[in-house]
Amino acid sequence: MHEKQEQGEHVISDQRGRKYISLDEPEGVVVLAKKEDAFLLIRQYRPAVDAVVVQLPGGGVEPGETLVQADRRELAEETGYMCGNLNYLGTMLPASRRSNDRTHVFFTDDMHDRQEQQLEDHENIQVYSLPITECIHKVRNNTFSDGELSFALLQAHLHGYLFLEG
Repeated sequence: MHEKQEQGEHVISDQRGRKYISLDEPEGVVVLAKKEDAFLLIRQYRPAVDAVVVQLPGGGVEPGETLVQADRRELAEETGYMCGNLNYLGTMLPASRRSNDRTHVFFTDDMHDRQEQQLEDHENIQVYSLPITECIHKVRNNTFSDGELSFALLQAHLHGYLFLEG
């Protein structure tokens, strides 16, 4: 194994030349936010796949933050919405074959007032509301292929927060 260290991450190459990323702070959060009969989603360009991706609002956990604090902060920063109760749906490993990245997934249907987004300099995020049935249809037919969104829909269903038809 060969290791190259960059700020916050270690790029490791195995004997076959495959690269793995070990993040110093691998914890992230996302939230499946339900407002009435729609989900609150975001669109943003992702350079790794050279495409605009539809995703759940979320991001990294800052030092000293709990997962719930991080999720509330990220929801407010990226969408401008505040939320009340957050329900933990589980942890997913979005790219376990390449990274130690870990995402904690939450659900809320307790949405509050909206203010302006508080985006970081590198972020260009569009927020939109999509009817639940349309979102499920887009995941089912692979129009939306984000793993965190798919995981959140499945877990929300399994936890009894969401009914998935046929």
